[in-house]
Amino acid sequence: MLLVALIALTAATAAPQPPLIRADSLGTLQGRVVEVTTATPIGSASVVLRGTRRGTATGDDGRFLLSGVPAGSAQIIVGRLGYRTDTVSVTMRAGDTTTITVSLAPSTAQLQAVKVAAAATERDQFRLSGSPGVVNVRGEMLKRVPVIGEPDVLRVVQLLPGVVATNDFTAGYNVRGGESDQNLVLLDGFPIYNPFHLGGLFGTFIDETVGEFELLPGGFPARYGSRLSSVLSVVPKTEERSGVHGAASVSVLASTLSLGGTVRGSTSWNVAARRTYADRFVSLLSERQLPYYFTDMQAHVRHRLRNGGALSVTLYGGKDVLDASLASFGDSTQAGGGQLLFDWGNTLLGVAYTQPLGARWGGDSTRVMQRVSWTGFGTTLDLGSGSLRFTNQLGDSRAWGELSRWRGAHETLVGYEWSGLRTRYDVTAAASPDPILAVGQRPSAASLYVDHTVRASRLVARVGLRGETVTGTGWSGLSPRLSLKWFANPNLALTIAGGGTTQWTPALRNEQAPVRIFDFWLTADRNTPVARAWQGSVGGEQWLGATRFVRLEGWVKRYNHLPSSNLFNDPEVIGDEFIVTTGQSYGADLLVRQLESERVSGWIAYSFAVNWRDGADGRFAPVQDRRHNLNVVTSYRRGGAWSYGARIGLGSGTPFTDVVGQLVRRRYDPISNSFTTGNLDVPREPIGGVRNGARFPLFQRVDLSVTRTKPGKRTWAPYLSIVNAYNARNVFTYFFDYSDNPPTRTAISQFPFIPTAGVTVSW
Repeated sequence: MLLVALIALTAATAAPQPPLIRADSLGTLQGRVVEVTTATPIGSASVVLRGTRRGTATGDDGRFLLSGVPAGSAQIIVGRLGYRTDTVSVTMRAGDTTTITVSLAPSTAQLQAVKVAAAATERDQFRLSGSPGVVNVRGEMLKRVPVIGEPDVLRVVQLLPGVVATNDFTAGYNVRGGESDQNLVLLDGFPIYNPFHLGGLFGTFIDETVGEFELLPGGFPARYGSRLSSVLSVVPKTEERSGVHGAASVSVLASTLSLGGTVRGSTSWNVAARRTYADRFVSLLSERQLPYYFTDMQAHVRHRLRNGGALSVTLYGGKDVLDASLASFGDSTQAGGGQLLFDWGNTLLGVAYTQPLGARWGGDSTRVMQRVSWTGFGTTLDLGSGSLRFTNQLGDSRAWGELSRWRGAHETLVGYEWSGLRTRYDVTAAASPDPILAVGQRPSAASLYVDHTVRASRLVARVGLRGETVTGTGWSGLSPRLSLKWFANPNLALTIAGGGTTQWTPALRNEQAPVRIFDFWLTADRNTPVARAWQGSVGGEQWLGATRFVRLEGWVKRYNHLPSSNLFNDPEVIGDEFIVTTGQSYGADLLVRQLESERVSGWIAYSFAVNWRDGADGRFAPVQDRRHNLNVVTSYRRGGAWSYGARIGLGSGTPFTDVVGQLVRRRYDPISNSFTTGNLDVPREPIGGVRNGARFPLFQRVDLSVTRTKPGKRTWAPYLSIVNAYNARNVFTYFFDYSDNPPTRTAISQFPFIPTAGVTVSW
C-alpha cells in the first residue's frame, strides 16, 4: 500500500506534458534536396517539420518521403553539414501528396555545441503503439547490469516484469506462467529456436552486436504467431560511421571481436565472433580437462537502395561442443574407448527487403516488406564413438511478407507467413545394422493475417485476425487479437487487450529437471495436438515527466491442448512422448522505470503470478510458479569515468516434488529362500510425494558492478562484477538419504559469491 500511495502522489504532482497531436487530417510530403548551382543530389540531409520532432533524411539520390504531416500551412527545415539551412513553406492537403524541390547553397561555418533531445522510444510506444506491456531495452543498458562473465541479453530479459527464471543456472525464461519453449525469439525478425549455451547458462547473442531488444509479454499483434506466450525481438546494431570501427572484449568466460562500418554512406555492416576459452585455461593449470567450449559468429549487412528501399542480410552460427574421454576420468575404456561427444547449435541465414511505395494503393503512404530465411537447430549425443548415438535435427524454411498502408489516422497491415518444417530424431548403435529409432516429420504451416490500427486523439485501437493451418494435423484455426488504449490525459493511458495464440512446435524436455541440458524439438501431428492459449490483460501507464513512467497490468491465460512431457513414455512407442494438459495462469505486473537519459537509470519490476496445470495425475503447479518476484535494477553515472550498477533480486520459492522415502529393489532367491540384491551395489530408488507439492525457500541475491570508461582514440572500459555479493545460500536442489536414521536432506546451492572481471576496447 505504501508503494501505491507513493506512485499516486508522484503522479499527482507530475509536470504536465504537451497534448497529443491529432492525426485525423494528414498528408504526405515528398521531394528532393539538391545543390543550388549544379543540381547535384545531396544525401543525408535532414528534413524536419518545424515545431515537431517529425523528420527524415534524404537518400543518396537526394530524395525523401515524410508521411503524417498535418494538413494546412507548414514550414519544413532542410539542412546538411556544409550547406546553409533553408526553411520552406508548404501547404499540405489532407489525404494528398505534396512534392517539393529544395536547393541548398554551400556554406562554411564554425560549428557551435548543439544539444539534441529526441523523444524516447518508450514515449513513442506509449503514444502510438496498441501493444500493452512492451519493454524496450537498448544495447548500452546491457553493459550497466551486473553480469556473469559478460553482458547477456537473456539474463537481462529475466529481470523484466512478468518474467521468471527458475534458477541461477539457466538463461531460459518463462513469461506470465508459460513454458520456456513458448517464447518466440527473433534476431532481426528471423526465428532462433534454442538461443542458449552451456545447458542454458548463457545466451547466444553477442552483446556488441545488439542495438536494442523488445519484449512483448502478451497482447501482441496478429503478425506474430507460432508461440503461445511472448515475443522477444533482438535488433542488430547498425554502424553509421564510415571506415572500420570495432570492439574487442575479454572476460573470464570468453573473448569477443566485433567490426563494423559503412561504405559510401549507403551500406552498413558488422561482423562479430566469440569463443570461450575455459577449456584452454583449465589445461594450463591442471592435468584435468574441461573438454567444453562454445562459439558464436554473427554478421549483418544493410544496403539502402536509391529508390528509398533497403536490403539486408543476417547470418548467425553457434556451436556448443563437449568432446571428452571417459577413460581419462577413470571410467571404463570399453565402448569406443569411452569417448563422449555432445554438441548442439543454431544456424540462421535471413534476407529482408523493404520498399516504400509512396502514395500508391490509395493511401498517404505504403510500404512492402518481404523476408526469407532458413533456421536450423541440431544436437548430437554420441557415446563410445558411435556405440550409441542420439541426434535431433530441425530445419525451418520460412517466407514472411507484409503490405502496410497508412491513410490519415488509419494503418492497415496485411501479411502472410509460410514455414516448411523438417525434424529428425534418430537413435542408432554400431552393433545394430538398423536404426533403433528413426522418426521424421515434414509438415508445413501457413498463415494469413490482418491488423488494422486507428490512432485518434484519445484512442489507439488495434483489431487483428490470424488464420493458420498445419499439414499432417487435420487442424486449422483462427486467432483474433484486440487491444485498446484510451488516454485520460497526455500522460495517463488505460489499456485492455486480449486474443488467442497457437503453437505447433513443442520442445520435448523434462520440466522437473533443475538444469536445462538441451531440447528435442518436434512438431504437432495426429498424436501431438496444436496447443492453444487465450489471454487477456487490463492495465494503466502513467508518465511522470519525459524519462520516467509507472505501468501496472493484470493478466490471465487459459491453456488448451497443452503438450507436457510424458515422464513415463516408452522409447519404443511412437506417439506417447507427450500427455495433453490444460491449465490457467493469472497475475499482475508492476514496472517503475527511469530511462537511460539520466544520471540514475534502471527499473523496479514486481510480478505476482499463480499457475496450475491439470493432467492425468490431477492438478499441479508447474516449476515456473514463482508467486512473488521482485527485481530492482539500477545504474549510476557520476558524470566522469566511473559508472556503477546493481541488481537486487527477491522471489518466493518455486515448486518441486519432495522425496518422501526410498526403497531398494530386491529379487527372491529360491535357494536361500530370501530376498537379495545379489553382488551389486545397493541402488536406492526415491519415492516422490505429491507432484510439485513442496517449495524451495525464499530466493534472494544482490549483484554489483563497476566500470571505468576512458575515452580517447581507443576507448578502454574495464569492469568488475560481483554476483551474489553477500553469498546468499539459495537452494538449487536437495539430495535425500533415507539410509540414515533419521533420514537426512542436503541442500545444493545456486550461484555462490562470484567475482568476475573483463575489459572492452573500442575504436
